[in-house]
Amino acid sequence: MKRTLAALALVCSTVGGVGRAHAHGGLPVSQHILRQNDGDIMFVPVVFWGVWVGQAGGPWKWICEELINGYRFRKFALSSDGAFYATDVKGVTRSTDNGCTWTKVGGTLATLHTTDVVVDPTDGATAYAATGDGGSVLPDGGIVPAANGVYVTHDHGASWTALPTLSSDLLFQSVRVAPSNSLRIYVTSGAQQSPYTPTLHRSLDGGATFTALPLANLVDGVGPHALELLAVDPRDPAIVWARAVAVVTTGADAVTRQALLRSTDGGATFTELLKLDAVTEGSGQTRGIDGIAWDVTAGAVYVATRTGLYKGADAGSATAPSLAAVGGLAQTQCVDVHKGAVYACSSQFPPDNAAVARSSDGAASFTAVLNYVDTVGPVDCPAGTPVGDQCPAYWYMYGAQLGISFDGGVGGDMTATPTSPGGCGCTVGRVEGAVGGLFFAALLMTLAVRTGARSGARARRRG
Repeated sequence: MKRTLAALALVCSTVGGVGRAHAHGGLPVSQHILRQNDGDIMFVPVVFWGVWVGQAGGPWKWICEELINGYRFRKFALSSDGAFYATDVKGVTRSTDNGCTWTKVGGTLATLHTTDVVVDPTDGATAYAATGDGGSVLPDGGIVPAANGVYVTHDHGASWTALPTLSSDLLFQSVRVAPSNSLRIYVTSGAQQSPYTPTLHRSLDGGATFTALPLANLVDGVGPHALELLAVDPRDPAIVWARAVAVVTTGADAVTRQALLRSTDGGATFTELLKLDAVTEGSGQTRGIDGIAWDVTAGAVYVATRTGLYKGADAGSATAPSLAAVGGLAQTQCVDVHKGAVYACSSQFPPDNAAVARSSDGAASFTAVLNYVDTVGPVDCPAGTPVGDQCPAYWYMYGAQLGISFDGGVGGDMTATPTSPGGCGCTVGRVEGAVGGLFFAALLMTLAVRTGARSGARARRRG
């Protein structure tokens, strides 16, 4: 019987009375494409699952999310020298060994809800994290305000300090550093209650001082409750792209509407280019206008949205691009341009059939470069690292949900020592306690569905 990836990801199975093998948390949805120094290797965060690592021709490997942190909607950043950062419910976790070990940062930042994290475009040791924590509630109902701000590290995340002149009374929503001028830093904020007064804060001196620029734009006559930075044009540090978010009444209903905004004067004024109603998916994520990328050589800009990819001519001048749908993808969560090719985060499921898709014709058409069923296993991390020791166990627990067959490594002998497809050297003897119990339950489930997983994999490859 054929078992689709969707069915395997949603169904919990009990096999032989041994135990219940649960789904990894939800359907895998690619979120972003990270590259170190614009290299060919892609790091693709996937909601509910972790990070996929590979390139257009494969192979693709996996970093399990359990060893990163427990926040499913985490945002990632990757520095020019390979340091990873991931936002958490409180604080940030980081890795300085290629994703093999993740540790929580200390200090004040560790106590605050972190909304965004970005890296300096050239200094690998420098990163910025924005916080929007509502504070803590006292027994009498009073609130202790949080020390919100934008925090900076100059030592790969070992220590963080708040940038001066930004009021801790605000909720900071996003931060960006101009690719062509790292002294130009943009931050957005809003108040904790209405009126929210979305504001862009601009620094020309690396965060020593900021100028506050309240947003004047409305979304269909309604004042936005949030302003979120998307990108700064790589050719001109004064050109900023953002999205404004407002709840708009339409008849008897209200919808969350996002407006794509572009500024050519460093955020003093914005022009609206596109509007889209956002949707909240089963994962709990709200999606609408989700990413920006440029093909500087071709003079084009690409916008990733929940309804697909948009493209416009953009020479980096004051002239506002006119955007039109391209490529035929039903949804895109991110877009990236690398060596003249356009890459988009899309959907593993029909009609797109690609977790990451690639176009070599200016986004006129796309082909899949990442399908989860073709993952070869966990990333190669040394024994003794958390990811090296523990991700292989999670891989055998959850791989069948992706349609993976373990014919070459597990077989039918429950006492056998499986060989990790990713070379991490996991053995059954190193899987202990509750993890070990789930491990063996998953092996039984894998054996029960192996035939279906193989047939599903063949069908997807043909598709």
